[in-house]
Amino acid sequence: MQNDNKSIKTISQENSNDDSEYQPANTSLQSPRRKNSSLHKKFFLIKNETKSHRTSYTTSDSIYIGNLVNKKRNGQGKLILADQSYYEGNFKDGEFDGNGFYRTKNYIYKGQFIAGKKNGKGKMEIFSTKSIYEGEFKDDMKDGYGIEKYNDGSIYKGYYKQNLKEGLGVLSLKKEKLNSIYEGEFKKDKIWGKGKFKWDNKKQYEGEWENNEISGFGVLTENEIKHIGYFSKDKKEGYGASFYTEKKFVILGKWVNDLIEGIAIIFLMNDNNNEINLDKDDNFNEEKIVFMKEGNIINSNLTEDELKDIKINNQEYNNLIKIFHEKLISTFIKTINNSESD
Repeated sequence: MQNDNKSIKTISQENSNDDSEYQPANTSLQSPRRKNSSLHKKFFLIKNETKSHRTSYTTSDSIYIGNLVNKKRNGQGKLILADQSYYEGNFKDGEFDGNGFYRTKNYIYKGQFIAGKKNGKGKMEIFSTKSIYEGEFKDDMKDGYGIEKYNDGSIYKGYYKQNLKEGLGVLSLKKEKLNSIYEGEFKKDKIWGKGKFKWDNKKQYEGEWENNEISGFGVLTENEIKHIGYFSKDKKEGYGASFYTEKKFVILGKWVNDLIEGIAIIFLMNDNNNEINLDKDDNFNEEKIVFMKEGNIINSNLTEDELKDIKINNQEYNNLIKIFHEKLISTFIKTINNSESD
């Protein structure tokens, strides 16, 4: 067969035992100048087609150097594609299979393949984001346990499902000189479920999350204040109790859009108590019932008549006590005692 393209290098059958490195920079993927368009779809085998031998072939869009079995790539080989993608490793029935190295214009991957796809353990570097992932793959996607390092220095260690963070993981974030860390559950690549987040400024939250936001029941510690209660979209929302560690008082009430509203109860704590037990009356020297608006006290020491005058049903007070004892008290006592030991 006449071939006018002299820039394509081939390895003859006589040189099949030569394992020297193939130089793709010295090759051209141009097709031979023939009028027969079917040539673009055929392999050019160098010599006679024995059942198994080392050879090379070219097509209109690739060059292969390596082992062939029954006209298919099998065993060790090298494949160069027209877009300059490059694979070197093991083949099975014409597909990447086993350990191999694969470079494309978008990423580099070194690891295991099954039936032409990344499956098993491997390491991948993505050029656009400069991120590096090392871990488990399934059907060309991150799936299972892995470690991903990002360009800004942030690191994720945990589980993936179909390329997305899913399940338990630890995310260490770096922004300029600030470091934050989250440890807990992920869903659909987002913080979702139960987890603990520590900010660099000593702010801390432990509890429930949804869609990367604090939502549900949890404990927020910030500026010497521990708040135990309900949250929605990063704001206090619903019943809760705040413990002021320095001023030694507790305020129990209902929050709306991050501010306490309506009836609230303030417990002033005795200074001589090292252990805090909210079931013991001697921990408090005074209890105040107050009425709050937008986080500010507008009435204090309200009587039952005054409650009626401002059209506040005294049942709300009872509701606060009930919620406090049923849901908040166990978490609250634990949190206060921890603050005493800090």
